[in-house]
Amino acid sequence: MKTPFIPILSFCCLAILAPASADIIFLNNGKSVEGKIMYESDTHYILEVQVSKGIKDEKQILKSELKSITKQDPDVLEFAELKGLLPTPDLVGVMDYEMRIKKLTDFINDFPASKKLEEARKMQELLKSELEVVRVGGIKFSSKLIKADEYLSNAYAYDESIISQKITRDINNRNLLGALRLFSDYEIKFSEGKSRVDIIPKIKQVLQIYKTNLSESLSGYDDRIKAREAGLERMTEDDRQKTEKALEDQAEELKERFDREKSLKFTWITPDENYKESMMDAMRQVEVEIKRLDSPPKTTLTVVLPKEEAYREAWNQLPGASVEDQKKILDNLKRDRMPEYYLEKLRARVTPKL
Repeated sequence: MKTPFIPILSFCCLAILAPASADIIFLNNGKSVEGKIMYESDTHYILEVQVSKGIKDEKQILKSELKSITKQDPDVLEFAELKGLLPTPDLVGVMDYEMRIKKLTDFINDFPASKKLEEARKMQELLKSELEVVRVGGIKFSSKLIKADEYLSNAYAYDESIISQKITRDINNRNLLGALRLFSDYEIKFSEGKSRVDIIPKIKQVLQIYKTNLSESLSGYDDRIKAREAGLERMTEDDRQKTEKALEDQAEELKERFDREKSLKFTWITPDENYKESMMDAMRQVEVEIKRLDSPPKTTLTVVLPKEEAYREAWNQLPGASVEDQKKILDNLKRDRMPEYYLEKLRARVTPKL
């Protein structure tokens, strides 16, 4: 077990970052540290502390340095871990809700006399009420619970907003390949979406960064191969054979992935610095996309209604329209290039299905 020595002066800082519910160790110098005692020996304790959000560490405290310990009840410590179950993030699915509810159910069953019982039950009921909405087709988006009818009647607008936010999220997280793949999906369904004007400049920046990264990896490929071969030469015969076998296996796996993605017609191939062909293919994709986005837009017919409004209007009109008018509405949407995915949602409003 890791038991690094930490100077006592640092404990006051650690206490500020520690969870609200934990064991509290009071030191002889008047300071204290909060955390969770994980191990005790004759001479010291090992304490788990929160050093930053989402990051924990283990610290050693000598018994000769402590004055007293105040231990929290197990249910208090357990409940502190459950506080993060709410509020639920956007687009949480049914299985995630069920997992969160189960954790609270387990707490309620394990600690029936806990002072936190009422709060746990309220959390559980809130999660159950959200789950009821999500289970029948609703979503949680922008921190709001959207019922199925509201979502379906505005599916085009909601979906466009969702994917645009995901693209921005991936860009902020520097997941360049993920952002480019999402943008390709966006272009298929939402090439006339209202968020496109804001997304395009971001994607152009992503493409330039991605191109630079690929260019650097490609230019250094030969040097990496030479360095690898030099390293192999310095190895013992046994180690070299094992390493060469591992490299052969890696090369085979990379080729299989590349061939599979090409056969499936991936819009964006996964590049790898150890497989030159994948990087070259990715570079070609980047250059094609940059050229496409920099080209003047093609002249198109004037759009009477934005697609999100056309979808919403059709959703409301179809159930009460005559068969002839229903067909006309759907034909007009198809003519105006409404994506097939949303045409299917609208056809479900028609009986018999057109």
